[in-house]
Amino acid sequence: MTETTEPRWADYDHLAWSALEDPAKVIHALRAHNPIGRSEQFGGFYVLTRYADCVAAALHPAFSNSPDKGPGAGFPTTQKRAAVLRVAMHTDDGDRHRDFRMQMQRILTPKFARSLMGEIREICDALIDDFIETGRADLADSYSIELPAILIARLLDLPHERRREFQRWATASVATADPAALRSIADYTAELYELRSAAPGNDVPSQMLAFQIEGRPITRDEWRGLVMLLVFGGLDTTANAGGYIFHMIARDPALRAWLVEDKSRIAGALLEFIRLISPVPQHSRGVTEDVAIGGHRFRKGDVVQLNWFAANHDPAVYADPDTFKADRNNSNHLGFGSGPHMCLGKALALAELEIMVERVLTRLPDYQLVAGGTERFGSLNRGMKHLAVTFIPGPRLAAAGPGAT
Repeated sequence: MTETTEPRWADYDHLAWSALEDPAKVIHALRAHNPIGRSEQFGGFYVLTRYADCVAAALHPAFSNSPDKGPGAGFPTTQKRAAVLRVAMHTDDGDRHRDFRMQMQRILTPKFARSLMGEIREICDALIDDFIETGRADLADSYSIELPAILIARLLDLPHERRREFQRWATASVATADPAALRSIADYTAELYELRSAAPGNDVPSQMLAFQIEGRPITRDEWRGLVMLLVFGGLDTTANAGGYIFHMIARDPALRAWLVEDKSRIAGALLEFIRLISPVPQHSRGVTEDVAIGGHRFRKGDVVQLNWFAANHDPAVYADPDTFKADRNNSNHLGFGSGPHMCLGKALALAELEIMVERVLTRLPDYQLVAGGTERFGSLNRGMKHLAVTFIPGPRLAAAGPGAT
């Protein structure tokens, strides 16, 4: 699938599509053919592209995340992931999902995210200190990927020196369900469980030991699955969103000037950035009973992809949907999904991105993209490996030595 050939639903490959420079062009063309498409890739699946249809499916109990009832979110990788270790909450529905989610919500609150903003700012400044004197940087690999890797290592009390190792595992797991990466994360969660059970602390995994699921203590494997979920969510999606935001700002001088003029605008602008980019562009469900959505009758056993990116670019909901509009009312965008499985780490992701962007626009306001220096990769998410930039060198804030590393 490329942006230069006429797209056909039968050829639609969501992994390759997510790496396109302009995925909106392709999804608009496909939606014009049929707003509910049928791909013959990966064994065959349907794709919802309209905002209303995606929301309806996300809220309907017949669209299941469980690999026991269908391929679940993230096919074709879910079955491989479940074979290594079931990812608790992510692969659950109904009351069981609610039990996990309610207890995780008590930890990952907006207040908790705000309490970390000072620490996030210190990490960002330390990372910028590492390259600001050189006039060159990779704002993906050395910055937007590094920040969440450092922060999640601290929150989960993972070895700081292994943060990029965990990040590589998470990226490979989400992109291709690499068995070795999945096994590495699963094996580490077993090791971490023994450590935390013997000597619990104040970190998030220690707090999770007290969870009650279905009226009983959380099991060892349920706990391990939750840790895997936090690693996947904490190390992959925020990193990718940051790279795409910096790329968008660099290509829009008016947008950059508007943000630099008043950096308090960044927090509000993030809603529009996330809508446009949709760093998690899709989730998939297995249909557990015959049900009609958007005029199409799905049958039990069908695989249905909820394309959040397409919904966020639906012209029936958003006028001029592919354009950044600072005054757009988009509080209902689907950049973090919808329904019971909406992203639990939304507040933390927004806190990281706000500080991440503010520090770059404060310290590297003139950064420019290097020709050929942007590298995307195909994945369930919209991945960005490299974003090479140049800028006028500036001074370090720290006296000596990298503060974050």
